[in-house]
This record gives sequence, C-alpha cells and structure tokens, in this order.
Amino acid sequence: MPSSGQLIERTERAAGGPEGLPAGYGITMAALVPRDPNWMFAYWEITGGTRAELLRAHGANIFEEGRQVIRVYDMSSPEEGRKCLDMQVLFEAGSWYVHVPEGGRPYCCELGLALPDGAFIGIVKSNTVNLPQNRVSDVVDGKWMAVTADFDKLLQLSGVEYIGKGSGEVAKSLAQRWEMLRSVFSRASSWGISSLAPQAEHGPAEKSFRLAADCELIVYGATEPDAFVTVSGRKIKLNPDGTFSLRFALPDGDMELPVAAASADGADHRHVGISITRRTA
Repeated sequence: MPSSGQLIERTERAAGGPEGLPAGYGITMAALVPRDPNWMFAYWEITGGTRAELLRAHGANIFEEGRQVIRVYDMSSPEEGRKCLDMQVLFEAGSWYVHVPEGGRPYCCELGLALPDGAFIGIVKSNTVNLPQNRVSDVVDGKWMAVTADFDKLLQLSGVEYIGKGSGEVAKSLAQRWEMLRSVFSRASSWGISSLAPQAEHGPAEKSFRLAADCELIVYGATEPDAFVTVSGRKIKLNPDGTFSLRFALPDGDMELPVAAASADGADHRHVGISITRRTA
C-alpha cells in the first residue's frame, strides 16, 4: 500500500492548474489576502521536497497521524501565549477561506500538522494582514456632516471611486456613505415622512416604514511583487508581497472589470475578465 507521501506526489503530478498556468511553481510558500472584517483568503504551495523532509524527520505515517490545519495567529496579542485557532484543511486544496471572530486586528497563518498529543509541526507561514474594523469608522470628514442636495451626493458616492485607494481611504469613503444615508433618514424622520419616497398629493403623508440597502464589490488577487497590474485600465499599487485588494461601489447595471498583469520585463502577460450585473428591485 503506498504511503501518504506517495499518494500526495501522485496527486501533485495529476493535478493541473488553470488554463495556461502550471499546477505549482516548485516553491513552498503561503500567502494571506484580506477579504473583509471577518474573512481572509489563504493560498499556498507545499512541494514534494518539503513533504519528503517531513516524512524523513517525523516518520512515514506523519500525515496519517496529524491533522492538516491552518493555524491562525492573532498578532495583536503578545508573542508569549499568543492567541491562535486551528482550522482543518486539505493541503492539496491549495487555498482556503479563513474566518476569524474579530475584525480590526492583524493576523498571520501557518500551515502545519496538529498531532494527537497536542504538538504542532509547522510547515510554512504566511504574511501578516490587517483586517478592517467591522463597524463604521468614528473618523468622518467634516465636509460631509452638513447634508445638502441629498440625492446628488448619494449618487456621487455610488460611483466607482475606490480604485487605487488604500484601506484607510476606503474606510473613510464607506463611513461617508453611511453618514450620508443616516443623515437622509434623520431628516426624513424630522419631517414625518421618508425623503426616499414621494409625498402624497394632499398634505403630508404619515410617517412611513423605511428601508435602504446597498452593497459593495471586493476584487482581490496576487501576482509577482514587481509586476505591472491594471484594473479597468488603471494601474494599481501592489502590496510588498504582490497581493492586492480593491473595493468598488456597485451601482445597478452591467460592469466590466478587466484585470491585467505584465511581468517586470514585459515578457509575460496574464488577463482575468470579471463581469458583474446588479439589478435592484
């Protein structure tokens, strides 16, 4: 019967990557990309050589004895006694969505084997990412506090204005959007009507039940740190590890978001076409 290492090697050889891409690059690595306040996306590669070293160091049955996990570290806590949680995964998957209970903190992930006796064999660590707060920022640009021309400003804020902005700028833009929406409802309440609905023909209408909803679009990915990347034809700034994350407003209608990357020497090019349709009823 073949060992776990042999089965893994066969799986690696049989697996194929996306069209035009190899199944792996021959480097043991792990990377972490923020998605929203409570979710991150991890992707990794563990080479056959690294697996063979684990088998030699810990025995031929180490993959049967240990659980394959992502260990998530809360980097805001002291190194000694640092908070962590384990999430069971399959190394062959190559990527996984990681959920954390608290946003607004820095996190790092490590792939490894959790043994029955409580020991942990670490294989490869990811970069550290900072997740945004899962609440509206307390810092709001003062120029948005006085609300005039409600609908014009709401329309302005619903445009695709987040390309190339850092996480702080995005948080401020979202806070401004929330303040605008809250201000509209606050004024409606003082009038006894909803400013988002037409008034009755004769006299003021009774206070109506109100609802407002919106949604955002997050585009994220990774490439080589020195690559040239554009989204919708506009160059974006990569993080030092080659990852990127952008947040877009999502108005009704159809939207095309072509993502293109070129290597530093211009020899290699990759393209991903993203099409989104939103219909608000």
